[in-house]
Amino acid sequence: MNPRQDLLHLSPEALVQAANAGVVKRAVRELEGGYRPQLALGADGTLDARFSDGIHTVWPAATPIGQVRCSCGAATVCRHRIIVALAYREDALATGAPGEESADSTAAPVATATSPGLASDEALARVIPATVLAKAALARDAGLSITLRRTASGEPCDTARLPSATVRFWAGAALEAARCDCIAAAACEHVALGVWAFRQADLDATLSAQASQSAQVVRLGSDGTRLVLDTAPWVALVEALIFHGVSNGAAPIAQALSHALDASRALNATWLVYLLQDLEQWCGAWHARSASYQATDGLALVAELALRLHAGVLAGNARAVLGLKEPGETELDRLRLVCLGARTVRDGPKRRTRLLLADTDTGTALVLTHAWEVSADTAADEASTRALERLAPGVLLQALSRGQLLARQARRLPDGSLKLAKSRSSHNSVLPQVPDWSQLSAPLRYDSVRALAAAQQAQPTAQVLPRHAAQRFIVFTPARIEALHYDPHAQAVMAVLYDSNDQPMRLQRSHESHNRHALAALADALSGKQGPVNHVAGLMHWCGGHPIIEPWAVAASSIVVPDFAAATDQSSAALASLPLAFLPDEAVDPISNALARLRQVLATLLHHGVSQLPTRWRDDCNQVGRQLAAQSLFALADGLKALLEATLSAQALPKGACLAPALMKLAALAQLHQDAQVVLGLEGVDSV
Repeated sequence: MNPRQDLLHLSPEALVQAANAGVVKRAVRELEGGYRPQLALGADGTLDARFSDGIHTVWPAATPIGQVRCSCGAATVCRHRIIVALAYREDALATGAPGEESADSTAAPVATATSPGLASDEALARVIPATVLAKAALARDAGLSITLRRTASGEPCDTARLPSATVRFWAGAALEAARCDCIAAAACEHVALGVWAFRQADLDATLSAQASQSAQVVRLGSDGTRLVLDTAPWVALVEALIFHGVSNGAAPIAQALSHALDASRALNATWLVYLLQDLEQWCGAWHARSASYQATDGLALVAELALRLHAGVLAGNARAVLGLKEPGETELDRLRLVCLGARTVRDGPKRRTRLLLADTDTGTALVLTHAWEVSADTAADEASTRALERLAPGVLLQALSRGQLLARQARRLPDGSLKLAKSRSSHNSVLPQVPDWSQLSAPLRYDSVRALAAAQQAQPTAQVLPRHAAQRFIVFTPARIEALHYDPHAQAVMAVLYDSNDQPMRLQRSHESHNRHALAALADALSGKQGPVNHVAGLMHWCGGHPIIEPWAVAASSIVVPDFAAATDQSSAALASLPLAFLPDEAVDPISNALARLRQVLATLLHHGVSQLPTRWRDDCNQVGRQLAAQSLFALADGLKALLEATLSAQALPKGACLAPALMKLAALAQLHQDAQVVLGLEGVDSV
């Protein structure tokens, strides 16, 4: 009789996602201690297991572990079911079941898994209820982008990453072993969508050729139709921004912003709603005289709006680019999340801390945000205030920054933001974590600059991708660290991280008054006095073909989070002993410099508005236009000239003027040129 392929793949790693790490560890210990059932495999594939203490477990064929019958009466996946899976796997290995490659019972899944796309419609119907399949079909027909990662890319098994969930196909086409991180855990609509995505990828010759690469993006429901979209509400908002400017207050643009938000919600375009909310916060930052306000941030949002409106109406793009019909919140199953670092920004007495959490079972990145304040009385001792901050009952902010979170009934927003259940303390608990993130893989953890460059080249324009709160966050695993220095002028710590191919990544972190001990803790961690550095986590960007990372956390013998560091004599001495050097000037080529100046003059228009533009703005535009033309950027130069002429006409005769289309087109084109410059700079990255 052929072995149960779905059970051969249930390794301890796969079972952790089906239950939890504690139950799996207990089951492994008891199995090693001799608590082993008598197994009998029936002709219909049903596995019958009887334990010496009278517990009886029956595991029918094509049945997920959560639906297996066990006489112990446990409400969730019990240790008996886990022991049955592990014992059957060990016995099959010992007898040399077909398809096995290794007799090592501790290895990853041992049978040769077929692609999930080979699962038939009949197999889907056996595992997934008809009502759930119908729900999945509606989501598929509406259009959906799914990122697929095969085992060749470093994943432990074939994985489908949907905007609202992540599915691991531990046994390939044997869907009984598929696990999802949503509340259903298995046999859900996400499993069906993942199967259909793999099926489409297997049939597409182009995608099949990319199977060994880092990722495959599959769009379901792309029937060639175009979305008919009236862009008037969003164009009117940009028009109001241009004429009134942010500096003239919120009232002149409030109505246009409200109409644009209503239109986005009526369209159920999640990414447009998020974008407009960011634009509203940008306007509010100026009115509040916030230190976080940057005029160019508003221009970047206008460029993103233009790109999404243009690309979203292309055939098959609407859901991915505009976020159509994204679920508002997805309830998640039991989670074990490790914190990969935290970052706190200051705005007067207000603080906003973001924690990057990773689900080790699925490799999914989630962001938890917490707003808090420091009163004038406690400003001198901010650490004491921070130590008392709670994210939820039983969850202290400072403890979580270096630990791991066991969470129940948490919810995930479409952009990867996380909401914790706060009704009872039993829903969440914080435990220490081991400073080793090697179980994570791309798109979160990388150990080579070449892989980072390939990921950037594959998706160069973030403004048309699904929005994510952890867009540029990575974990980098360096082979060695050199050139650790301190710049006294910039008050910054810098170092160079090298991968195994001797490709460099620059680390850079500047001093902040509200994180006064961050640089000392970082210098101490990077110096190797706490042991070799295993990983560095933080936000990364590209400059001149070189990656630069701002560290949120360092994993050595312990987890070091600079923003939460306390003063110690050792860390202070480590910072004081660093050699002095100056940060290298970021190499800015003439094209990038011209693009930066273009963004600045456009941001000035958005900030002041047509009626209050500085007198020098006209001369600045003419100078930037000549600079663009000198770099053969004629489309941008002509666009800027046309916008300047239209703006001058609007100042003289404002009635009937329409500047928004010209500005939106120019901002979008500038963004595409900027992305192209990054990709061109990556051509120098070693491809060996």
